[in-house]
Amino acid sequence: MTGITGYFDNNYLLPETKTGQEATYTKDVLVDADALVALAKTNDSNHQKAVKLSNKLQKASIVYCFSPFTVAEAATVLSYKTSHQSAKKFLKQIRKLDIPILELPEKHKNLTDNWFLKQKKKGTSYFDCYNMALLDRYQKQLVAIFSFDSIYKRNNFKLVEDLIF
Repeated sequence: MTGITGYFDNNYLLPETKTGQEATYTKDVLVDADALVALAKTNDSNHQKAVKLSNKLQKASIVYCFSPFTVAEAATVLSYKTSHQSAKKFLKQIRKLDIPILELPEKHKNLTDNWFLKQKKKGTSYFDCYNMALLDRYQKQLVAIFSFDSIYKRNNFKLVEDLIF
């Protein structure tokens, strides 16, 4: 299981609470697959940065949200970059966390296409465009995206590293 930590065994994507107390949620953050990969893969170039950001977000009682594609995309990347066994371990661990899934209602499905059509760079990910559609549609709920992909900044979305804690 080269490069995979037990990071998700410890519920690092859940807000910290004191024993016997419920967490008070004030903000939501959309999590991109690249952040999950960075958290899980110890030799990822963004691993240390992802761990630090995750720790800060926990202390701020941030609620994490996924798109319907986030976990599948991260598991696929981990299967390619580490091993299929590591990807399976990640999948089992992440599913235990029961992170809320944000999905576009049927009447707003075209938002993803619109974001994709606006992009000019080769290699644009349709899944990143789905995330941008979510960020756009749920802008009052989502304060930022936990990602290291430059596409979000280029399209004027706030990254968690831009948040002031």
